[in-house]
Amino acid sequence: MKQNRKRKRKLVLKIAANTWENASRDIRELSVVQELGADVLVMAKGDKSGIQEKVRGFSVYRMSTRPLGKYFPKGINRIVSVFTWAYQVKKIKPDVISGHNLVPLFIGWLSFCFQKEKNRPKLVYDSHEFTIYDGEKTRLQMFFTKCLEGFLIRKCAFTIEVNDLIADEVQRIHKLNIRPVVVRNIPEKWEVDPVVCQEVRKQIMSSFEGGGKEYFLLMYHGGVMPDRGIERLIYLVSINPELAAIILGDGEEPYIKSLKKRVQKLLVSDRICFYRAVPQTELWKYVGAADLGMILASSINRNYLYSLPNKFFENIQSETPVVCPNYPAMKQIIKHFGNGVVCNPIKLSEINHCVEQLRTNPKLYQKYKTNTKIAKEILCWENEKKILKKAYAELLG
Repeated sequence: MKQNRKRKRKLVLKIAANTWENASRDIRELSVVQELGADVLVMAKGDKSGIQEKVRGFSVYRMSTRPLGKYFPKGINRIVSVFTWAYQVKKIKPDVISGHNLVPLFIGWLSFCFQKEKNRPKLVYDSHEFTIYDGEKTRLQMFFTKCLEGFLIRKCAFTIEVNDLIADEVQRIHKLNIRPVVVRNIPEKWEVDPVVCQEVRKQIMSSFEGGGKEYFLLMYHGGVMPDRGIERLIYLVSINPELAAIILGDGEEPYIKSLKKRVQKLLVSDRICFYRAVPQTELWKYVGAADLGMILASSINRNYLYSLPNKFFENIQSETPVVCPNYPAMKQIIKHFGNGVVCNPIKLSEINHCVEQLRTNPKLYQKYKTNTKIAKEILCWENEKKILKKAYAELLG
């Protein structure tokens, strides 16, 4: 890939070891970089290396994670791809490298680790998760992750974490002098049209068998995958005939089929519908059509326990109250704004009690609805980005 050696504007390279299809957080970050007058390039996974295309207005340079071909084992391909990606990063010669999680950060560091310090690009660690506890790791894997993260984080100009609890833990674990920058997964302020939401709601209600009944509508939206509490949402609808639910999102087909079989087995096919993921710009129409947003992920590790997911804020921007786990980060915001209720996400009776509390008390429900509208004025990207903009301005200045 040819680069202009005489460029005057600084170049920020975002490395993401995924296909960069659902990259709303990265897009918000890079938009801030552009506002500060820098150029942006994204390096992301692709079927073939060397292809450059536009995604949501950003130039994306594709790199394969199987440089040796499909006949070599996946593990060997991935190891080799780390070096091929690093070599390409070195050729691009960015001024700043932002690593989407730990492996891309390592690739960025590897690309210049033998260069003189004055010629090295600046590193930014954009940690989308509580990395040490993300996924199912053995103790050895956690130890290795901790050591690698601790090493790389000290090479960075700054680190971005998704909430205060994780930032505090990362600072404690690695004994950092400087606390990571906290930038939450908050979307831009959404203008919600109640008339449009009502039309979508009518369409949803008419899709239920025997359409016409006005159910209390629950919604799960996001990645359709295990450990997100989707099964409990299905069971909840099965025990409460006044409820209906929408499961909106994409996932692995075998898992989605297993959920649909569960729906059929529990005889709630007439009150639960599956919708494919919709564009971010359209999401408010569907989330805003629901009565409650349901966030019921189990705390299978600390990454889940400390989570503050996108969907939490997307419900706020859609003006839809939430039922969510009594995990500290979400609970703190619920307590402050009163935009929903918290519960033990593995106790079906407790979840049902929370839902019924709002379904049967219109006055209380309206209070939460009003509080959500107040919260959206504060919890929006227009406010949140000021923190990130300050950090990047100091780096690019």
